Amino acid sequence: MRDFRHDSLRGLAPSLFLVCALALGACSSSSNHPDVGVAPPGDSAVVGDSETPIDSGPVTPPDPSSPLGSLRITSTGGDSWTVTGGSTTGSTRLASVPGHNAFWFAWSVFHGGTDLWGVDANVATAVIAADPSGDCGVPCSRIASLLRPDGIPPLDDPTMVAADDVAHLDYLNPTDTIFGVITPEGPRAYPENILWWHEIANEDVGGVPYTVSFCPLTGSGIYFDRTGFVEGEVSRLGTSGSLFDSNLVMWDRGTNTLWSQMKLEAIKGPKLGNPSPIGALFEMDWQAWKGLHPDTLVISGSTGFSRDYTMYPYGGFRTDDADTFMPTEPAPDPRFGGKDLIFGLFVNGEIRGYRWETLASETGARRGLVQDELGGMPVAIVFDLDHHFVHAFDRSGAAGAALELSLTTTP
Repeated sequence: MRDFRHDSLRGLAPSLFLVCALALGACSSSSNHPDVGVAPPGDSAVVGDSETPIDSGPVTPPDPSSPLGSLRITSTGGDSWTVTGGSTTGSTRLASVPGHNAFWFAWSVFHGGTDLWGVDANVATAVIAADPSGDCGVPCSRIASLLRPDGIPPLDDPTMVAADDVAHLDYLNPTDTIFGVITPEGPRAYPENILWWHEIANEDVGGVPYTVSFCPLTGSGIYFDRTGFVEGEVSRLGTSGSLFDSNLVMWDRGTNTLWSQMKLEAIKGPKLGNPSPIGALFEMDWQAWKGLHPDTLVISGSTGFSRDYTMYPYGGFRTDDADTFMPTEPAPDPRFGGKDLIFGLFVNGEIRGYRWETLASETGARRGLVQDELGGMPVAIVFDLDHHFVHAFDRSGAAGAALELSLTTTP
C-alpha cells in the first residue's frame, strides 16, 4: 500500500497555502494534534438515535410571500405543517429525521455499499479499514495533519443578532446558504459564509449542548448532539487541524479524542469507535429561512476574527468535479459528478442517499415531496432544490399507521 502522507501532500502546494491562509499563519508541517491515547472502543449506538429534544420550540407564522413561506406539508387527515415541521393546524410538530448533505465524491467514499434512492445500483462498495495497530479506526497514516489544533478557529457561543440587524449581517446575501436549528428557545441560523472560515460553532441553548459543523471540502453540514459524545461529559468540539479523506477531523476538549465528521465516530483516542450522534439540521438559502422564521437569530459578522465572510476561500473547488483536495482511499464512485449534492438519511442503522438531481429527474420537478421507508420508519423527503433545501421527516402516525403526506401551496 502506498504511503498516503507522501502521495496526498505531493503537488499540493497551492492547497496547503490555502489552508494556511485560512488559519492566518497557523500552518505546521508536523503532526501536532493533542496527545491522544487509545482505549478499547466504547459501546456503540445507532447513528442518529439522539433523544435530545432539539427539534421542538415555538412556531412563528412564516412570511407567505417568502420563497418557501406558502408551502405546506399536508396529510390526508387534514393536518398541515410548514416545511420546517411547525404545525399550522394545532397538531404536534412534524419530527425531523437526522441526515445531512454532502458532495457525491465524499458520500461515496464514506458510505460505500449503501442504498441510493431512484437508482438501480447502490453506491459502489467501499471499505475504510481500521489501522492494523488498533490505534486508529482508520489507517493512522491517512489522518493528515496540516494545522495545529484550532488553527482554523471554531466559534464558541457566537454572538447572535436578529434577522433585521443589517449592520451586523452585511456579509449575508439572500441566496447564501445557512444551516438552521430549531432550539427550545427558537430558531437560529449558522451561515455557510461564517463556517467556511470556522467550520465549527459550539452552542448551549436552553440546556441543550450541540455543535453545528461544516466541512467545505466535502460539502457536509452536520448537527452533533454533544450530550451523546462522551459519557458523563459535554465536551466542546474543535478543529483538530487534520483531515481524513479530505473531511474535517474534529477533536473534543474533554478527552482529546479525534472524531471524523462524516464517518460519524471517533477515529483516535480514548473514545475510539464511539459514535457521534447527529440531529436535525435544516439547510437552505437565507431568504427562505428568514421568511419561514422571521424571529430567527443569526451569527453576527462581528465574530472577533478578521475574516472576509463575503469571500469563498476555496476558489473553483466546489464546481470542479475532479478535485477532491486530497486523494481518497477508496477512490470515489465515478458514476456521478464529484460535486453533485446528495442528501444522506440515517434511520435505525440503515443509510440511504437521495441525490439532488435524481430527486428532480424522478419526480419531474425541482420542488416536491417523496414518501419512502427506511429502517422500518416511514419518511418524507421534502425538497426545493432552487433554494438549496432537502430535509426528511418522520411520517409515523398514531397507532402505527403511516401518514400520507403531500406538498401543497397555500392561497
